[in-house]
Amino acid sequence: MLADFRVRNYRNFRDELHFSLESEKNYGFNQGAIREGIIKDSVVIGYNASGKTNLGTAIMDIVIHLTDKREKRGRGRAALFYSNLYNRDDVVSFFYQFKFDSAVLEYAYEKKDADHVIREYVKIDGKKVIVNNEDTCFVYLKGSESLNLDNWDRSISMVKYVYANTVLDREDRNCQVFIKFIRFVNQMLWFSSTEGLKAIGSFAGEGEGELLKEICALENGVETLELLLREVDLPFRLLQKDTGEGKTIYCRMGEREVPLAPLLSSGTRALVFLFLWYMQKESFSFIFIDEFDAFYHTDLSIAVIRKLMMEKNIQVIFTTHNTDVLSNELLRPDCYFLLKDNEIQPFCNLTDKALREAHNLQKMYKAGAFHDE
Repeated sequence: MLADFRVRNYRNFRDELHFSLESEKNYGFNQGAIREGIIKDSVVIGYNASGKTNLGTAIMDIVIHLTDKREKRGRGRAALFYSNLYNRDDVVSFFYQFKFDSAVLEYAYEKKDADHVIREYVKIDGKKVIVNNEDTCFVYLKGSESLNLDNWDRSISMVKYVYANTVLDREDRNCQVFIKFIRFVNQMLWFSSTEGLKAIGSFAGEGEGELLKEICALENGVETLELLLREVDLPFRLLQKDTGEGKTIYCRMGEREVPLAPLLSSGTRALVFLFLWYMQKESFSFIFIDEFDAFYHTDLSIAVIRKLMMEKNIQVIFTTHNTDVLSNELLRPDCYFLLKDNEIQPFCNLTDKALREAHNLQKMYKAGAFHDE
């Protein structure tokens, strides 16, 4: 899982932003949100323009250059606002620490735009196994001894090149950890339904039409979607139809059958988008859901968090404006984070009080208990 993340000079993060997902707290409640000392489920609260979306796209930057998956929000915007506009330095730096069982892998790199790596390194348990900078390049992984770097384009990540062009020794511990790292990154997903169904880390199409086609392609997708909608008091009667341009979803309204897409409210559309990813949950290791409940009722927001918390093998980060989800009945004080003024801290670090299960976090937040630290 992702244990630690740092980014500097990216979009609105002029100074280094440090996001630690390691927990040293011993709360006796909601222990399922923590796995092996790492926060598995977390919620990030922040005002408008505090950087919640940028936090997600910064974390997901690793997917852009280590996989063939791209950011589906328009290359012009990503290129124009990559580095912080107030800094004269246009180099953006990223640092990730992952933990896989007892192994620790660190990956750091610098870029001037989304597509070109300047320098990078990989450490496993404190030892550098891949280095790529102006002075030297080397790989210390068993199976890479005969790696030919003549055809390597230096603007492409050396880490990606190594993985694609070597047969690593799967009996070697460092190689095992490195392969786990690459697989984890390949299974990371960011998505938002507030900007027209945007995603990073998936090849899914955009728009309601493509979304419904993909649900039709899932095994029992339409039937399962109908059950989900009924659970939240949306009693649609759904059926799958072939329109000649591919399969899509229709809705029975009395004696009539009409396309579902025009009937979707903003909230229902967001829920259907979430459903698509949930039905493919086995494919993901990490999910960042930006403004996940922008169109949800509070009860639905809480239900969504609970549902994803049940997935023990997926690390999930939610961002929201909704302070109603600040509850120890749902998570714990070390799982709620406040993003403000280029800093992100868990609520338990923003007060001198020893927070207990009985504390009302929302009431404390509105009273300013977590704002002045």
